[in-house]
Amino acid sequence: MFNKTTSFIFNRYGEIINDLSRLRQKKMSHTIIKLKDKEFDVFYQYNKDVYIRVESGIVMLVVSNDDTCKEFERFVIHRFIKVKAGVKFNFLCISNNAKVMMETDPKTKRTTVDTFGKIPIVYEPITPSFDIKEILGYYYQVRNANYTFPGESHDYWELTFIDNGELATTVDDEPYELGEMDLILFSPGQYHTQKTGHSQSVSYLTILFDMEMADPYLITNRVYHAHRDIHNALNEFIKVSNNDMMYDSELMLCYLKELIIRVLQYDFLNSSPIASTPMQQRFENELLNEIIIYINDTIYEQLTIEEICHKFSISRSSLQTLFKNNLNVAPKQYISDLKLKKSKLLIKESMYTISEIASMLGFTSIHYFSRKFKQQYGITPTDYAKTIYN
Repeated sequence: MFNKTTSFIFNRYGEIINDLSRLRQKKMSHTIIKLKDKEFDVFYQYNKDVYIRVESGIVMLVVSNDDTCKEFERFVIHRFIKVKAGVKFNFLCISNNAKVMMETDPKTKRTTVDTFGKIPIVYEPITPSFDIKEILGYYYQVRNANYTFPGESHDYWELTFIDNGELATTVDDEPYELGEMDLILFSPGQYHTQKTGHSQSVSYLTILFDMEMADPYLITNRVYHAHRDIHNALNEFIKVSNNDMMYDSELMLCYLKELIIRVLQYDFLNSSPIASTPMQQRFENELLNEIIIYINDTIYEQLTIEEICHKFSISRSSLQTLFKNNLNVAPKQYISDLKLKKSKLLIKESMYTISEIASMLGFTSIHYFSRKFKQQYGITPTDYAKTIYN
């Protein structure tokens, strides 16, 4: 999440200037800076305050009070700002280009300071790393025992997901075995075959699509067992494919892209296993929904895990598993996160003091509440209240 210069955190480095009348009484030097670079390896440091306004575009201000410049913070420039004398700073252009107006005292002196180790500080644009151009086809297929497909290669991507049974495939003469809930991806030009066993049929989903990916080897030549996130994306893809509403095709592309992203993240996430049966999943969903409603209804109480277990006749370990598998968080942490999120809303409303909010939400003391709030959001409740502008 980006911070803006209107954030209270920026006060370490400067401030928002709302009243320009005093500044306009001074004789100032004006400099227009045209920006397009998304990296730099030099900070600027002025011996007097510097006043900055973005004339066009979106600009990130990088600031440091660290002598070595190893520690720094980033803020998107919002409103007319002052950077304090002595603060090291430079700009990163977020938009394609931008223009910044800088105002300084004519006697101001500027020095340059290298970034730590002369390592460039870079703005990484939020852009797609791969692009699914088109879904060419999608089929649910059932093959009997002793089925053999001699093989093919083509100039598009193919995904095979095993719903039930087993399927043997070779990819460029390399053998792979796929079981229930397994999937494999074939990139353009890969020759692949299919074969079922002697005694069991197989049912599977095939999706054919056109995708631009710089490094296809990242997701090919491997069997993936679908964890809950992959399975959910597949289910959403199938559900939307059976609808006939406006923009459903866009949703299909989105869910397919999510599926590919989950595969790319496969080795970096500890995702939850899939419920063993649809009935179990339905039971989990209904029970979890009831528990979440109960937690929301009792948010202003000192709710304990034992009370939830007693209320819903569930063991502590089963409750832990239910939350971990479906929400990837422990129930105690979920309650704490919910209370802290509620506290942010109450602070924004400005109807209660910080102490009253802590008491209302069942925290044992304002000090404990402040500590938990800062751990979660990186700022104390009091400082957070100061960041709220009407």
